[in-house]
This record gives sequence, structure tokens and C-alpha cells, in this order.
Amino acid sequence: FALKTDEHLTRRTMEKLPFAFPGTHVPSPNHLRTRVTFLSGLNPVLYDCCPNSCCCYTGPHANLKACPYCNISRHDSHGKPRAQFSYLPLIPRLQAYQANEAMATAMKHRAHGHIHDPNIISDIYDSTLYQSKLRQRVRVHDQELNHRHFSDPRDVALGLATDGFGPFRRRNKT
Repeated sequence: FALKTDEHLTRRTMEKLPFAFPGTHVPSPNHLRTRVTFLSGLNPVLYDCCPNSCCCYTGPHANLKACPYCNISRHDSHGKPRAQFSYLPLIPRLQAYQANEAMATAMKHRAHGHIHDPNIISDIYDSTLYQSKLRQRVRVHDQELNHRHFSDPRDVALGLATDGFGPFRRRNKT
């Protein structure tokens, strides 16, 4: 599995390895996926999507047979999705992090390992937004709660990064 991920080997290349190294046990891609899922405790959710990244076949597009934007068929001639992406749900990932002692300790870096210097931004924790959140009480809807943001060392600050997937017709905004 390390070779596959380090060298960005395709599924097709992985399937050819037993022929390149006869007599050597090389697990199949399906076996590798099953083993990694078992060891990590994380089960990816697969979503069909347009090969041109126009849309994901979920929600209102779940039952479509072709892309509503570029009209490419969702499935190939064998009935297989033309493109899919894997999604790892957030909550099981956070649970797995907390279940691993080393990762749980590393996640507390904000509370125990970071020293804030107002003149230097060396981390997200030095940002103006984060520092202002530390002084604010948490609000849920219209109710102010008794604790401040990130007052518990186990609190996690989540960020969002997108890969440029353009779900809208012109795809110039993601």
C-alpha cells in the first residue's frame, strides 16, 4: 500500500504487479482497500460524479443518468460509474484521532505547546480571528453559553479547503 500511495500507482498498474514479480505475493487493490479500511476503522463513502467535475450525483442529481450540464453519461457501457470520489466522513475521522494517544496529544498542541507572541504569526492560533474567538462566549442560535471558544484543550479548530470542484454551470466559482 505504501508503494501505491508514495508512487501514485494506478489501479491498473497495481493489477499488473503480480505479473512483474511472479512468485511474490502482491495483494489485489480490493484486498488492500479492505485491509486499510479495517486497520483505520474508516470506511470511505463513494459518490459518482461527472468526469468533467460538473456535478456530483447526490441530492437532487442522485437518480440522473447523465450530467445535467455537459450531458455525459453517468455510466460507461458496462454500467460502471465513469468517475467517483471517496469521501471520509468527518466524525469517524475525529473519533479515530482521539482514539490514538499520540494523535490526541498532538491535537492538544494549541492548548499545551503553542506560545502566542502578538508580534509574530507562526500558526493559525496567532491570527486575529482566532485570538478574538478566545475572548468570545460560544453562541448557539440566540443562546449564549457559559464557555468561551477553545476553552477546553480538547476543542478542535476546523478549517475548510476546496480543491476547485466547480459545481455550478460556469464553474468559475467553487
